[in-house]
Formats: sequence, structure tokens, C-alpha cells
Amino acid sequence: MTPWPVEGFAGAAKELRGLLGRAFCDNPGMMAVLGDDRARRQARATRLMGGLTGAALAAGTVEVVRAAGRPAAVSLSYGPGQKPRGLALLPIYLAGLSVGPCLPRLLRLDEFLRTHHPHAPHFFLAVLGVEPDMQGRQLGSALLRALSARADAAGLPCYLETDREPAKRLYMRHGYEVVGEHELANLGGVRFWRMQRPATRP
Repeated sequence: MTPWPVEGFAGAAKELRGLLGRAFCDNPGMMAVLGDDRARRQARATRLMGGLTGAALAAGTVEVVRAAGRPAAVSLSYGPGQKPRGLALLPIYLAGLSVGPCLPRLLRLDEFLRTHHPHAPHFFLAVLGVEPDMQGRQLGSALLRALSARADAAGLPCYLETDREPAKRLYMRHGYEVVGEHELANLGGVRFWRMQRPATRP
């Protein structure tokens, strides 16, 4: 199979939020945070992903794989020293407020993620999402290879979190190792894995 080309994205967050909302709507973490009603959950996930995309456009790296000319997979990542600050945080704050009654649960998840985030220099894969009807066709792998290439060129590890077993297996195939497994009792026992890909010099 010919590898999917990966390209940088410099458009508007609204162009990607629907894709990511669909990709993440049924994830265990989203269900635990954003509620059981699927229509409401997808709307909230779409707004939340719009905020995360806006922050990455301002302070990180946004890459896409296109199919039939339209984005079909997206990654939001941050290199060492890249972190949303100041106005770059505004999309995240607005998205958080938009989830309404789910905000306390969202803050509990955010506290867990921030508490366990590594301090040493690394590349951070914040979000990797693929259109549901395009999953299993190597689009996510293409985005992972692009991130790994940047990390290898810098001789730094990559770090991520996931709440899905299939995603964990995908990341393991790309060299990631589980460095922590957690059941979040304050979010109904939803499970998260923290994963790291060791630094590899080219």
C-alpha cells in the first residue's frame, strides 16, 4: 500500500473539529466526561476538539492526511518547549466552558493528565483522530510516523495518553511502551494508559 502523505495544516479549527468530534465521541473517556446521551456528547466533543485544535494551531503542530481532498485524519502535537500560553489558551478555556454541566468532570480529567505529564523534554501527541469510516486504513500510522521522524531527528521520546485498547495496540506497534495504567475512580473507573516511545537517534 502506498503510504498516505502527511501535510501540515494551517487552516481554521472549525475545519477539523467535526472530524475529531466524530472520531472521539464514543471513546470511554469522552463517555465518562461528556455524558451518556450520544447526540449531546458528540456536540460537546466537537466543541472541545475545536478548542484543542485552536490551541495546537496557535502553539503546536497540526498535521492531516487527506482522502478525496478532505482531511480524514488529524494529529495535534507539541514539541519540546511548545505549550499553549496566554491567548493560545483561550480556545481551550472557551471549549471547556461550552460543555456546561460536564465541566467538573472535564476538570477532574485535566487534573489527572497534568499531574502525570512528564517533565523531561519530549514530543507530546495530544490528539490523534481518524474519521470512523476511514479507520483501519493506515492513516493514523502515517501521522505517527511523521511525529516519530521529528522526535528521532531531535533524539527525544514521544509521550501520549489513550483510553482505548485498540489505540494502545496501534501505538505499541509504533514503538510505544506503557509507562502507567490508571483507573480513574472519580470518573466511573474509566481506564487510561500513559505511553512513551523511547528516544531513537537516526
